[in-house]
Amino acid sequence: MTSARELQESAWDAECRRDLDALLEHFHPDAVFHPAGGAPQKGHDAIRAMTEDFYRSFPGLEIDILDQWDKGESAAIFEFRAHLIDTEGGRSTLDGVCAVQVADGVFTAVRYYEDAPVPVTG
Repeated sequence: MTSARELQESAWDAECRRDLDALLEHFHPDAVFHPAGGAPQKGHDAIRAMTEDFYRSFPGLEIDILDQWDKGESAAIFEFRAHLIDTEGGRSTLDGVCAVQVADGVFTAVRYYEDAPVPVTG
């Protein structure tokens, strides 16, 4: 069985590579994604559209897991730092937490809570 951390690391790896098909393989077909400050997105089509919008705004991305709290194999919370590059090459970091529910090796629900991006200077 895949741990929640292995699943999250693999999903973020696919996202950072901009491999949307591989990313969606991490989600149950009826999964619900709750983006920070946005309406819940249910199912692969909605998650795909939301992610494509994100890719258009931030073509560069790296993510570091800073900490994690588990509830067995069925749920976890990850504290993370995202390193973003926007369409003009501007760099920023974004800190947040991601709560995931897992069943049968895929996400059934994901909730993101994020701070505003902070520009990287220097």
